[in-house]
Amino acid sequence: MAKESKQDRIVRQIQDHVSEHFHELKALEGNPGTKEAEVERWAQSFIKSCLGYSAANGYTIRAQEQKGKMRPDLVVYQGDAPIFVVEVKRLGFNLDKSDFRCGKVQLQEYLFSLGKVPYGILCNGHEWRLFDFSNPSGVIEMMSYDLRNDDDKLELNKKFIEDFCYDIVSLHESTFRAKEWPEFAKEATAFSPESLSRAILSASVVKLISKEIRGEHDYKANIEMLFGKVYDLLAKGLDDSLKDFNETKEAEFHKYIKSQMRVVRKARKINRKSPGAEGVVKEESTAELVPPMTDKTEAA
Repeated sequence: MAKESKQDRIVRQIQDHVSEHFHELKALEGNPGTKEAEVERWAQSFIKSCLGYSAANGYTIRAQEQKGKMRPDLVVYQGDAPIFVVEVKRLGFNLDKSDFRCGKVQLQEYLFSLGKVPYGILCNGHEWRLFDFSNPSGVIEMMSYDLRNDDDKLELNKKFIEDFCYDIVSLHESTFRAKEWPEFAKEATAFSPESLSRAILSASVVKLISKEIRGEHDYKANIEMLFGKVYDLLAKGLDDSLKDFNETKEAEFHKYIKSQMRVVRKARKINRKSPGAEGVVKEESTAELVPPMTDKTEAA
C-alpha cells in the first residue's frame, strides 16, 4: 500500500468540511436575497474549517466591527501577527473589474494600515484570489480558485469536490506554515505574461525556434524576420492569428503540447538514471545570429 503523502492527508482531513461548505454555498446561491454579510460569514467559516486557520492551529480570524471605517472584512492572525486580509464581495461579484472597483486597491490600503502585511485575498464566494502586495514592481496574483466548474456551476459530486480539495492545498495553513507562499509569488512572477513573453523573445529561444523550423520544414529562417513573426503571434494570440482556430484546432495543439511534455519527462528520467548526469544543456552564443534592430523589426 502506497504511503499517504502530506497532500493526500490534508485532502482526507478537509474533504467533508469542503463538501459541507459547497452545499451551504449552493443554498446561498438559491436565495436571491443573500446579503454580502452572509457571504462573509460563510467565507470566515470556510477559512477556519476547510483551510485550517483555526484556533487549534494557533490562528484567530477577526471580522470587521464597523462598516466604512477603514476596517477590512476579515483579518487572519497567527498569534498576535496579522498574516493576511480577506475582502469579501457579494456572491458572484465581478472580480475582473478595475483594481479600484474590484476592491484590490482597498485591500492594499488595509494591508498597509496593519503594518505592511504582504498577503491579501479577494473573495466573492465562488472565486478566491490570493495576492502578494509586497513586490516593489507591482501586485502579484499568486493563486486563483473558482469553486464552480467550466460551465460556471457549483457541482456537489464527490469527485469534483475531491479534485478541488487537491487544488486548494496551496492555500491551506500547513502550506503557509511551511513558508511556501514566497515561492508561489516567485513562480507567479516567473510565469507572468511579461516574463514569459520576454523569455520567448530572447535570442536563445528564437534561435531554438529557428532550428525547430529548419528540422520540420527544411527552411532556414531569417532570424530578424522570425523575431517579428514570434512577436506578432504573442501580441495577437492564437485566436486572432489562426483564422480556423476552433475547438478541433485547440484540441490538436493540446495534444501536441502533451506529446512535447512527455518528451521532457522522458529526458528527465534518463538524466536521473545516468550516473553523474547533470541534465544541463550548454547554451550557445547567439550574438552573431541576431542582427541589429531595424525600423521594420521595431514596427513588428
